[in-house]
Amino acid sequence: MSFNLQTPGILKLKKLALKNLHRLLLFYLLLWVVLFEFILPANNFLPKPSIVLLSFAALWKDYRLPVNFLITISSIYVALVAAYFLAEYLAPVIFKKNHLFSEFLFSLHWFSIYVPWIIFGIFLIYWFPASPIIEFLLLLVISFFSLIIKMKEESASVGKEYLDSAVSLGADEKTISKKIKWKAVQPKILKHSVQLHFNLWTLAIVFEFIKNGYGLGTIFRLALDYKDLSALFTVSIITGVFIYLGTLLIKYYQNKFCHWSFN
Repeated sequence: MSFNLQTPGILKLKKLALKNLHRLLLFYLLLWVVLFEFILPANNFLPKPSIVLLSFAALWKDYRLPVNFLITISSIYVALVAAYFLAEYLAPVIFKKNHLFSEFLFSLHWFSIYVPWIIFGIFLIYWFPASPIIEFLLLLVISFFSLIIKMKEESASVGKEYLDSAVSLGADEKTISKKIKWKAVQPKILKHSVQLHFNLWTLAIVFEFIKNGYGLGTIFRLALDYKDLSALFTVSIITGVFIYLGTLLIKYYQNKFCHWSFN
């Protein structure tokens, strides 16, 4: 086992990149204000900054931004966290070879390769049109399957010396799964969760857009129906900001609590 400790040089480069990112965002903000507030005020590409500020109150009230926003983020993050701990709890079953339950789960992976998850979501909308938790269940299933497939793939790379050492110390199969295999794949699972997190946001918005019930996807649909460019722009910014913050949170947890690696 080795620890990926960050050297001062790496930390300096990260701080420099973050500083440049802030400058780049400030440049884009100023460019948006100059172009679309003064030079191209009447266009169908991006709204005027002043109109965006004025329309925020309507977005809050008429589009019910707080309720729809909370429904989306709660569905995504509760599903992701629940799937993570469920995968950890079932690690002894998932890592076990020739186990009937685990083999059944992995056989379903075939569907996710050739059939997009959103199609399954469309069937759920048809079967349970009035269910308020169907989005959460869909995201939970997707997160769980994605994590256990990654666990199975990465478990094959766990060094045999660690397993042999645990066996020589008298550890049983469940202990090896929990203390060796799970710990070995945990950093990679969290790294995989960054991409999974983005995919969940995409799927949630598309699902809400189709279902037209609650969530940020519903706001996107209403804004398109009303041809409300300001609402589209503002909700897009809000979505991007929270995807970015969620990614930072996952990476922080990984660097803080799961910074080891098995070679």
